[in-house]
Amino acid sequence: MFVAVLVVGLAVAWALDGPSGSAESGEPAPDFTVELLDGGSFALADHISGDGRPVVLNLWASWCPPCREEIPDLSAFAAANPGVAVVGVAVEDRLEDARAFAAEIRTAYPLAIGNASFEESYPNFGLPVTYFLDGSGEVTEVFNGVLTVEALEEKTDP
Repeated sequence: MFVAVLVVGLAVAWALDGPSGSAESGEPAPDFTVELLDGGSFALADHISGDGRPVVLNLWASWCPPCREEIPDLSAFAAANPGVAVVGVAVEDRLEDARAFAAEIRTAYPLAIGNASFEESYPNFGLPVTYFLDGSGEVTEVFNGVLTVEALEEKTDP
């Protein structure tokens, strides 16, 4: 009984605090490199040192209905706001399914596939999840749920 209570307590503490090294509001974003679905890669460290625009990092999956609902607004936001880098990363998804969905939806921003390291650093407890990073790479907010263009503009307004 004691062991069961201990295991449950540790699991709850981990869920509340997130895994060690995970992205949290007010902290530097963990570095990552993800493979883009149309070729190439996106590396956060390279973006911060070479570009410096704030980043809207959206976690999605091809099988996620709320993600499918949100992506057109993310795409419209990305097209209208070139001063913000928007990157979508498929998590908990199969590469083939993510590629097929990307070809179907055609976004105005790059889509990538996450790997185990990325998913550990950028956890989710349901999709979609969006991490907002400032130009220096600090996490300014983590938003769980569907975002609209209006909410995106409000959250990225300097």
